[in-house]
This record gives sequence, C-alpha cells and structure tokens, in this order.
Amino acid sequence: MSIDYDVIVVGAGPAGVPAAIKAAEKGVKTLLIERNETIMAKKPCGEATSMGTFKDLGIDPKPYIVLHKVIPRVVAPNGKYFDIDVAETYSINKTMYLQELALKAAEMGAHIRVREPVTAVSRDGDVMKVKTKNGVYRCRVVIGADGYHSIVAKSMGVRERSEPIPTVIYLMANVRLEDPDIAYFYLGSEVAPKGYAWIFPKSDKVAEVGIGVRGGNAKDYLDKFVKMHRDELGDAQVIDYRGAPVPIGGLISKPYGDGYILVGDAAGTVMPLTGAGMHPSGVAGLVAGETAAEAVLSGDTSERALGRWVEKYEDPWGKKIRRSLKAMRFLENLSDDDLNKLADVLNPDDIVKIANGEDVLGVVRRLLKVPGIAYRLAKAIVS
Repeated sequence: MSIDYDVIVVGAGPAGVPAAIKAAEKGVKTLLIERNETIMAKKPCGEATSMGTFKDLGIDPKPYIVLHKVIPRVVAPNGKYFDIDVAETYSINKTMYLQELALKAAEMGAHIRVREPVTAVSRDGDVMKVKTKNGVYRCRVVIGADGYHSIVAKSMGVRERSEPIPTVIYLMANVRLEDPDIAYFYLGSEVAPKGYAWIFPKSDKVAEVGIGVRGGNAKDYLDKFVKMHRDELGDAQVIDYRGAPVPIGGLISKPYGDGYILVGDAAGTVMPLTGAGMHPSGVAGLVAGETAAEAVLSGDTSERALGRWVEKYEDPWGKKIRRSLKAMRFLENLSDDDLNKLADVLNPDDIVKIANGEDVLGVVRRLLKVPGIAYRLAKAIVS
C-alpha cells in the first residue's frame, strides 16, 4: 500500500512541533496537523520557561518571544515568602514561541496543515491511516501530540492517562502589581488545595492569574483568589478565560505501540509538582521525532522500535519527572502549618531542586531541623 508521508504528527503544541522538526531534519517526509485555525497557545499555561528550553529546542530567544525575566516568589500560607532568583525564568509569548518552532519545522521540510481536526487513526498492517475532515493520510508512524484527550491514544486503544489537575486561568488587564518582574506562587489549603495559585505578569498592566486544584471547583477557587487580592486585581478585567486538565501524574506506562508514539499531555511529559510542560514536552517531542524517523529509515516501526523513545528520554527527563511526582505526593499531604515550617528552613535553591526533581535527598538533609517533615519526604522519595 502506498503512503503519503513517513511520519505524521498530530497536534502542533510544545511537543508536536519539535517532533515534526526532528523527524523532518532526519530526512523523512513529515506532516504536522493542527486542528485549530492557527498554531497558537490555547490551553492554560503560565507562559514562563527557562533559557534551557530555547537551548535544547535550538531556537533563539528573540525579543518578540521573550518578554522579560521574572523572579518566582513562593508565598506560604502564613504570608511568608522567598524569591527564587537563582532560577533563570522568563515570561514568554507562547504563541510566538510555537510559531517560531513551526517556522523551523517548515524550514526542515515538514508540511503543515492547520484547521484540520483528526477524527480517527487506524492501523492496516504496517501502514497507519490518519482520518481528517479532508480525507485519509497514510504513513508509517503517527506521533500523537494532541493533548490530554488524545484522539490518537483513544484510536489506538490506550486508556491510561496521567492523573489530571483541573486548571483555570484568567488573563487580566488593568492589574496593579508592585513589581511586574515578580511571578507569584501561592500555596495553602485555603488558596488552592493540593495545588497552587499564581499571578504571572505579562506587562506592568496585564497578568495571567491562574489556579490548579484538586478537591474543589477550580473556577470557584480562582474567583475567591481574585477577591482575596483586591489591591492587585480589584480593578482588573478578564480579557481571556481558559480551562483544561493538566497531567501531573507522570509519564504513562506505555506511550507507544506498533506504528505510534504519544508525547506531551497525551503521554504525561509534564513536571508533576509545577505543571511545567514546555521544556520536558519539547525535549520529548524531539526524542519522539528522532525515534520515529529512525524507525522509518530502518524499516521497523514496531512497538519495540518505537518504544526506544522512552529509553532515550529516561536520562534525565524520565528520572526528573518521577522524582518530581514523589515530591508532589509528599507536599500535597502537608498541612498549612507544615508548609509554613518549610518556608522557615528551605532556601531558594532547595525549592528549585524539589520542583525539578533534582537532589531531593540533599534537601532532606537540610530539613533535619524539622525531622518529622524530613522523614516523610525521605520516605516518599525512596518508596
């Protein structure tokens, strides 16, 4: 049976576009399909990332993408806060970021189709069929980067999904922020049970205000949060409103099979503790695109061949995601009093390490001032 493409990537998000870049770069005929009318940021996202993201994805941090550097500020339930100025974090225009990646994909030779929803994917021997409103495309490998409610995953019989946290954001205009270079994170059971709320400035008058919670209605908690911050948000108006589940349960057990790979939210390539996805999902996309291309060129697009993408992704990202998940499980069970105690003894570098799943046992050693909490964290990490 003849084919139209070697690799088809479904979904032009932070994982899908890098997958198309790498597959096309490897010399295989690649198609990137996006259901929306344009490649742009659609789901809730803080739209902040590190310079490491740009470095790993191979694109320049151009001024129309990178808005300004921000300093994350973590606020404990009792109001105590500390600034994490050791992290190189930048507020970005995610739409321009994705479009810059799409430009690179096109330069590499990938074909791009927008406003073309995929309705089903099927397998016919070693040929994959991707059905859209415009017809059926045939290829060797499908990369499903089509989000938490992935059509590719559903079509391939994958029922497992990473545990979600309901997330809602308001883009608010006419905010009054004391310092537009501070990105605020608020913790506590009254603010966001088993999650956190945030205020991410886009400029001195515009900010993204969001929340992710488990154990309550996210929008209700967000509205309550806005009322709690009348000084900053009392005169602000909502100019954009989005909601979606963010997968924070870690990588699913088998994000691949004969003829297909799942990445991004479809696979759970998100840092569980923070919900950060641009960097880990971007790298996952590159690895998936490379693996798919190599499989096509070798003539072996079996489950075994395509499963190699997870092996390649394991160090460091697979390990980081698992450690971040364990840290999240620990923190979500702490009382507000425990969180306040942590704020008294941790330093900014500790928070970065916990969030990124790095040297968590080293953080445990520094927590010996509060031995009960240190023991629980150590137990969570080694379990």
